[in-house]
Amino acid sequence: MIRPFRPEVDYPALAELLSADGPVTVTAAGLREQDAALPGADDLSTDHRGRLTGHGRVRLVQPGPSGDLLAYATAWRAPWAPPGDLASLVVSAPGRAPAWLLPLYDGLEQWARGAGASRLLGELPDGTGETGRTHGTCPSDLTGLLLGRGYRVDAHVRSAVAAVGPHLPAPQAPPGLHLATLATTTAPEPERQLHHLYRETLRDNPGFADALPAFGPWRAEALAGPGGRADWVFTAESLGRIVGTTVVHAVPDPRACRIDYTGVLRPWRGRGLARALKLHAARHLVGHGVRTAHTEVEAGNVPMVAVNAALGYRWGPGHRRLVKEF
Repeated sequence: MIRPFRPEVDYPALAELLSADGPVTVTAAGLREQDAALPGADDLSTDHRGRLTGHGRVRLVQPGPSGDLLAYATAWRAPWAPPGDLASLVVSAPGRAPAWLLPLYDGLEQWARGAGASRLLGELPDGTGETGRTHGTCPSDLTGLLLGRGYRVDAHVRSAVAAVGPHLPAPQAPPGLHLATLATTTAPEPERQLHHLYRETLRDNPGFADALPAFGPWRAEALAGPGGRADWVFTAESLGRIVGTTVVHAVPDPRACRIDYTGVLRPWRGRGLARALKLHAARHLVGHGVRTAHTEVEAGNVPMVAVNAALGYRWGPGHRRLVKEF
């Protein structure tokens, strides 16, 4: 049986389900706080070409026999998403057979079609026999079921981890460039420049399927969100222009960090600048007690895969992005 999510009763069970699914403990209070920060009502509309715009979401659950939740599914649209697009997430308790999740996918598709969406995007983790986002048993089995229902694999994003320490060489900026941080830069309007850099470089990232938010929402997530700090935003600059960046976020473990983004503008590529930025970041992070760096890279981003491999990153499991066109 599938029913809509009920905020008045389902937060504790959802927190338990999400905590079992990932490495971070989720609380009912935290979920309520997140929801309180979102608009209270959907506001979906269409643009002049008839494509879905605005914001809205649906939440569905498979209830268990004793007040628990066996699975949870949600599809949503953020205001800055490309017209027509919806994102989705499906999570299940360990041990659930993939076929049990198909009614949830059907429910999301039904809502998406009714809303007028052009496509629905979701993720499935790598591996087999693992508990993870979107399922509780075998990703390959679920992937096969979804491919048979019209989904396609759009990208493969892999995780990677590397040791950070004095064994790494000192960064060498290419001629004509110097390395700084957002906390030390003298470039004019550096945050605006970084937003522009994200917009230009994300176009070339095969793992990026969304649209870059406007400056305010982007800043709130990329720079001022959880783990964000100005001295961990590393920049490469030429005559007051920021031409490359590596943005690092702190994580709960003070000896670890997450490399959130690395990008170099096209005219400055091919000079080793991405490598220099990552070494610049590593040298700084060591001084803050960081010993391990985590990141994600789309498997088709060959230059960044090569940079990470040369810096000693070890590849781990990731996820595949699935797309259903309507």
